[in-house]
Amino acid sequence: MDYEQDYIMRMVRDMARMIGKMLLGRENPEYVLPEKEDAYGESDRMYLHLTALADAGEINQAENELSDDLEGGSGRSGELSTALGFYMHINEFSNDFLDEHDYSREEIYQGVEDLSARFGVSGLNIHLPN
Repeated sequence: MDYEQDYIMRMVRDMARMIGKMLLGRENPEYVLPEKEDAYGESDRMYLHLTALADAGEINQAENELSDDLEGGSGRSGELSTALGFYMHINEFSNDFLDEHDYSREEIYQGVEDLSARFGVSGLNIHLPN
């Protein structure tokens, strides 16, 4: 079971890197905040809000808010960067933490896959283990 979860974790990381490289032009899809808080923009504040919710165990709520934000968004790269950063952040949670908060690594994978489709990247047919 742990091997399967580690495999999914790597698949999420690889898929996020591919999306980040294709759409954001950067190798690392992890979210990088400006050094000074007064330079934070809307995307930075959203990222901090979502990750704070997730860190508190409210992963489903955070993902729902992200989805709502993307639905009403403009499709800008800042939104993609925030979403990829969020999924990379929760992908680092332990399997136990995810289980305790009724979330799965497969949901993270599905979120990144849905995100890629939303931003026009299709054909990333990477199959998860059964």
